[in-house]
Parts: sequence; C-alpha cells; structure tokens
Amino acid sequence: MPAPPNMLDTVADDLSVWIDQMADQVASAFAPGRAPFSAPITEEQKLEYYRAQLFNPDGSPNPAGRQAQLQRLGTQGFTRVYKAVLKQWPDLAVPTPPELEVPQQWPHPGPGGPPSAPLSAPGAPPGLPAVRPPAAPVAAAPPGLPVRPMPVPPRPPILPPR
Repeated sequence: MPAPPNMLDTVADDLSVWIDQMADQVASAFAPGRAPFSAPITEEQKLEYYRAQLFNPDGSPNPAGRQAQLQRLGTQGFTRVYKAVLKQWPDLAVPTPPELEVPQQWPHPGPGGPPSAPLSAPGAPPGLPAVRPPAAPVAAAPPGLPVRPMPVPPRPPILPPR
C-alpha cells in the first residue's frame, strides 16, 4: 500500500502547474506579432514619419534626420526605407541634370588672331610642346666633344620583407 502523499509534495505540484499555466498565458498575450509597448500604425503613417525624417517640408534633404535614421536602421534598413519613401513620393527624388549640349563645331579664333600652334608634336607623349618656346634656348654641346647620355644611378637592392 502506498504511503499517504506529503503535504509539501502537493504544494510543489500545484506551484509547478501554476507556473506552467502563467507562462503559457503570458506567451499567448504577446503572440499576435506585435512588439510589447508598440503602437498599431498603418504603412501610410510609417511612410509619413520617414518622409519627415528624410526630407524637409519643402522637399530638400534633411541631413540631420538622415544621419539619425542611418544610425538607427543601418545601411540596408535605411536603403529600404529611402526607396519606399521615394516610391510613394517620386517628386522628392534628386532631379536629373539636363543633358550636356556639345556644339557641332568648336569655336575658332577670329580673323587677325595669332595662329595656334599644335599642343604636342605628332607621335610625342601628350603634354610635351611641339616646339620649344623662344625664351628657352637649347644648350648645345661644344663642337668636337662626344655627346654622352646622362648616367643612370644603380637600383637599390630589394630587401626581404620583415
């Protein structure tokens, strides 16, 4: 014949049942998918909030709000929010600059102007003048002396990495 149940065992069993039931009730209260203490708002209200954070009322960028949202949301979250706001209000996007117009014929100096010299000699590296300016005379070697090229210093030895 089994011994009569101890009063402390009965209290422990009742307490464990109560803890399990309360844990289930608390978990089911938060289960609808909403974070605790959050407000139920619509997508339109969210977009209005982020529009006010990212843009000033006149449509110009709001640098302080953008920096705050970038810190709060991270790069990917900020990008998602920014694209959603621009999708809702496309007039807030940065305007496309006008296309550059290239003239059909480049301007030439008027009559009586000095003739223009080519910027570089054909086949010469870019940036070298075709002719030397008259103020820079070329020093010629005295007659009878051989022309020697300038000596090239030796290369330093390659050191092994540390």
